[in-house]
Amino acid sequence: MAVKDLMIVCIGYLLVISLMYFFYGIFQHLSILENLFVVDVLATIFIFCCSLIWKNSSWYDAYWSVIPPVILLLPFIYGIAPDSSERMWLLITGVMFWAARLTYNWARNWEGFSHEDWRYIRMKGSQTSPLAKFLIDFTSIHLIPTLCVYLALIPAINALYFSDTQLNSLDFFAFGILICAVIIQIVSDQQMYNFRQNLLNKGKTMQSGLWFYSRHPNYFGELLFWFGLAIFSLASYNFSVVNYIGFVVMYLLIAIGSVKLMDDRSLRTRPDFVAYAKNTPKIWINLFKKRF
Repeated sequence: MAVKDLMIVCIGYLLVISLMYFFYGIFQHLSILENLFVVDVLATIFIFCCSLIWKNSSWYDAYWSVIPPVILLLPFIYGIAPDSSERMWLLITGVMFWAARLTYNWARNWEGFSHEDWRYIRMKGSQTSPLAKFLIDFTSIHLIPTLCVYLALIPAINALYFSDTQLNSLDFFAFGILICAVIIQIVSDQQMYNFRQNLLNKGKTMQSGLWFYSRHPNYFGELLFWFGLAIFSLASYNFSVVNYIGFVVMYLLIAIGSVKLMDDRSLRTRPDFVAYAKNTPKIWINLFKKRF
């Protein structure tokens, strides 16, 4: 962990959160969903500028976990009461649990500005024109993930601010899904962290713990989390189709896009990955997988 660089990033995100609060006040004439969307995009542009200044797109990494709780709480901070305070605390507790876990995992693995995510380097490196690199950096690395997360947050926003139903058993079911999702991520993160700490494992595929049953149990937990948020919209009797678009987008982004990138890299760098991949599902955790 690069403490100095981490402090710089923390200051940057404190600034962006302050700007989000400021801009939300400016655009209060818009609907809640419109206002949050505008504020989210403006915050992304600020972080993108930081990425350009430091010449490192990994500035954006923390955005995925730090900003969603801010988005959900901004209307409340500005005095807009949720339709059910009990549902709000249940939902926000689950989201904060997820955000704390993801932020911590990023921070302890981040090597500072001397390192940039290999996926970002690959995307920008595929372009020869400076303008093309700029556009790929802004759209594919910054803006598109922001839009995906925003879409996936819509059911939570609707459940908090556009519902006239009180807390019910489906809320607790959704909350349970969030907690289970984060626990799966915590366990898989720690197992992978321990595996990588052993230098003898360099060039090898992680095949123990949850990673025996799934190639990407952390991604499974991530998808389960976003599914849980969609369930909150059902609990609030908000059946708009838009509540489920976000989860579909997340599935395409994670289960199709991210998994392919990670697996392609493993095929190039880990000789034992081919045999492992043949018997292990990409995302889903197959508890019936047998050891030979």
